[in-house]
Amino acid sequence: MMQTFLEDAENSLNHRTTAQNGSQSSNDSDYDDDDPFLYDQFLHDPDWAKANREEVVAKVLVDPGPFRYNKRVFVTSLPAALLVLALGGETLVLMAAVGTALLAFMSQLGDSRRCVITFVIIFIPSHTYILASVVPLLWLSGWHSLLIALVNLFVILTAGWVLLQFKAFRMEEPTIASVIEQMLFTIYPLVCTGLVCWALGAVISTSVIPVIFSCIWFVLLQLYLVPTLSSFKTQLKPDDNLDVVQVPIVVATVVVFVLLGPLLYIFLSFFAADAPGFTTLFFVHLLFLFSLSLFLSTLLSISQIFEYLGLPTRTSINVRWISGIICTSLSYPVLHAYGLDSHFLPLLPVAIGIFAALGVVLAFKKKKVAMGVLALVLALSLIALFILWIQRMPHNLQQYFLGIFPLNTFYFLMCANFLLCLLCLWMASINAKELLGVLIILQAFVLTICEISLHNSNFYSATKIQLTAITASYTLHRLQVSDKITRQVAIIATGIHTAKSLASATSVVLDGDSRTITMLEMSALMFMTYSLVSVFLYGTVGEKSGMEVLKQLLMLLASLAINSHQLLLPVSMMLFQGSTSFTNVIGLWCMIGGGLVLLYSQAISSIYSLQILKVALALGVMGICVMILHPQLAFSFHSVFQWSEILSLFSLAAILSLQVKLTPNLLVIAAIVFSVCPGMRASLYLWSHLSVWYTSLCVVDTCALLILVFVCVFISEMTEASDKIMKFSIVAAMSCSLGLLLLDICLLMPTFWYLMEMPAWKAILVTCLIISITLKVVMTTKGPDRLPTSSVEERKLSLPLIANIITLAAFLVACSQGPSDPVLHDLWCCTFTTILGCLHQDHIFLPRLTGDKQATPTIMASLGILIISTICRSRLWSWSSFLIIAGGMVEVILVFLILPVFYVAWGILWRGHILSEPAVVFLTPYSILLILLATTYSTWILAVSCLVAGMWMMMYKLPMVPYNSDSVDHYR
Repeated sequence: MMQTFLEDAENSLNHRTTAQNGSQSSNDSDYDDDDPFLYDQFLHDPDWAKANREEVVAKVLVDPGPFRYNKRVFVTSLPAALLVLALGGETLVLMAAVGTALLAFMSQLGDSRRCVITFVIIFIPSHTYILASVVPLLWLSGWHSLLIALVNLFVILTAGWVLLQFKAFRMEEPTIASVIEQMLFTIYPLVCTGLVCWALGAVISTSVIPVIFSCIWFVLLQLYLVPTLSSFKTQLKPDDNLDVVQVPIVVATVVVFVLLGPLLYIFLSFFAADAPGFTTLFFVHLLFLFSLSLFLSTLLSISQIFEYLGLPTRTSINVRWISGIICTSLSYPVLHAYGLDSHFLPLLPVAIGIFAALGVVLAFKKKKVAMGVLALVLALSLIALFILWIQRMPHNLQQYFLGIFPLNTFYFLMCANFLLCLLCLWMASINAKELLGVLIILQAFVLTICEISLHNSNFYSATKIQLTAITASYTLHRLQVSDKITRQVAIIATGIHTAKSLASATSVVLDGDSRTITMLEMSALMFMTYSLVSVFLYGTVGEKSGMEVLKQLLMLLASLAINSHQLLLPVSMMLFQGSTSFTNVIGLWCMIGGGLVLLYSQAISSIYSLQILKVALALGVMGICVMILHPQLAFSFHSVFQWSEILSLFSLAAILSLQVKLTPNLLVIAAIVFSVCPGMRASLYLWSHLSVWYTSLCVVDTCALLILVFVCVFISEMTEASDKIMKFSIVAAMSCSLGLLLLDICLLMPTFWYLMEMPAWKAILVTCLIISITLKVVMTTKGPDRLPTSSVEERKLSLPLIANIITLAAFLVACSQGPSDPVLHDLWCCTFTTILGCLHQDHIFLPRLTGDKQATPTIMASLGILIISTICRSRLWSWSSFLIIAGGMVEVILVFLILPVFYVAWGILWRGHILSEPAVVFLTPYSILLILLATTYSTWILAVSCLVAGMWMMMYKLPMVPYNSDSVDHYR
């Protein structure tokens, strides 16, 4: 009986072990759930068992839908994004352009998951480069740590916004998508406002920064604090709130908005050099700023806050009036302290009070006769106040504004602007929509002429122009939302004010102290702002026809080209640290135009969205080529060659993007034509001159690679002919690369110390990389059946086998071409192990290489490089002293001790078997000792890798069942 008992126990445990090792399927088992000898009946399920069971259950992934608020996030991020790009310079601009073009290209392939992976791969070095560009500012001041924090937050949140555009991310991580959306509505406006104010602090007084900070943040909060339906939340219960920002967060945001401006002013008063200190003026400024923040907070959509707090809505009106009166009363001393002196400044509080009273009277609909008389009295009071101010102005000066208007004519324009403001106020009260629109456009035009006249005469600062432009644009947006004016009126008037703002900003960059704005410049910028505002800000919703799409695209690109001098040249000077050229302007036009077209493809609903995306990709590629090559604008062979390169690359990108159908003959002709410029460029880059033999081999090599790429892109099914063409292209490309190496050996051997320093090795490396990546892309995007494996009986090389041989060759050549520094060489080799991800399943070397094992060669190769590097560069080989040799010997022994951990990891990743659980449990702790004794970066990385691998296997892969003293457990 005892023997039977032991046999049953052994069978039960054997079943459990073999099932974990993958040697027996769970479907084939016939065990009873009530078997008392299963450990799961007595122990809690380990995490690895729970994870395995969860993987069995198919997870239904549903896309909650696209992110619906890209426009407002883009408007918020644009100024801060330009500042970050300016900090990074040309390199960051190129990285962003290349990444955007690559993502646009991959999105056409339809695999959103790989787009996410590609974006993460691009984001990590870009983020690192941005931080590396900002961190040196700490040498100037420790307060720049705040700038680093703001830049870091901005980059991370912008990356989260980009991730929301990918369907795979929204499906896989709906909770994270919802959190990112909430952070974009709450933290992102604050971060962008902080970056803009930090930049403004370099050109204006720091005492004004808190006021500007509160005003900019108020405008942005108008976009985000309104009740907005979330793009990703689902209603699980009837009472679930689906708003992006919940009411408690709205309350907290408003409280922070009210308090942060005054706190920022107190902080700056402690540390800023030009702050007034703790004087009476300080407390006046503080009270003004607090009342201004409180007044602006009452203009937000905060009715939900009072409902949440149980307060009557009348409270907000009372707070608005009290804070408004305090703010108005203190406006004169505060603005005078800010240096905004004028003849009208003492009358400003009175004018604000009369205008406020006039607005209340006009809004009062009862007792129209009495209110009309009162409104007329208030309007006449304003006119009298204006006449009083005009009389105090000088009238005998010989001053011509814009070279046209004498002083009295200019005063007439100012009077006309004042009367137009009163008429607009009156028309708005009687709902005369059409007449109000005409008056608003006329008033915007007259006000702009007055401001430009004063600006060119150095009577009006660019800061005031920016302030009036932002205020007017915000007011026009509110009028259009409330249906007081039409869409077309809002577009024209906003275009005028935005053009004025851009003109003043660019004039500072271009003209410096003179800062003149011409009417021609204003007209060009007005055309561009009209195009942008009409397409993006006030664009119509619905399906667009092909002709309408074409008109809007041409309008965007043409307006950008017209403003090459007014806009692109200052942007080029800002991004490239003062150095600029027409080549940079052309490259910026292509990249910015491609970005606008890309945004347009995402903003409209049309059947032509995919074609628009391809146009954006082609423009982006051309811009990248121009920025990298920097072609000359001269009548020379080199200039013609450079522009031919750009045009050929642009045409190649267009053909690949549009997937033009080509016959075999046209395909070969296109490959020959497009291979000339890259082949000559490779010869110039590697050998610094154009030799007949080198150039011919480079051109043929490039032609063979292009034929391979064309066949892989345009192939619909693998046939005998396509298989032969691909193999012929591979053989031709590799033969040309080897021919270049033989030429180097014959011609350049005496001038080089080592064989691996030959320039031809770089050509071999690039050729192998292109072949490996191209064949991997074919298999990934079009299915494994596009590269069929040949059976052993056929006795011929299959494409996967050829690809594997070339991939291994690329890896070995890359390792030989690394930098001379030992640490950098190890990192170089570990980085190039990623090329092993291009390996395929074949019938000879890698028959087990399935999808879930694709990363195993890369991991094992990286570990092998670290092990070899640790042994070769340990202290064992430095014969300086006995203690150092002993330390090196201990280091090498520890490396050999942790090797079984990697061996077990290889068994789990490659074979799906647990080779030895005790080896992982007992040898992993030695990695901690290796960390303490390590003397090289490679050893530290190896030890940390062992520790991570061991912890991962113990937590998720190994059974980790405690031992018993019973003899039946000996086999475990």
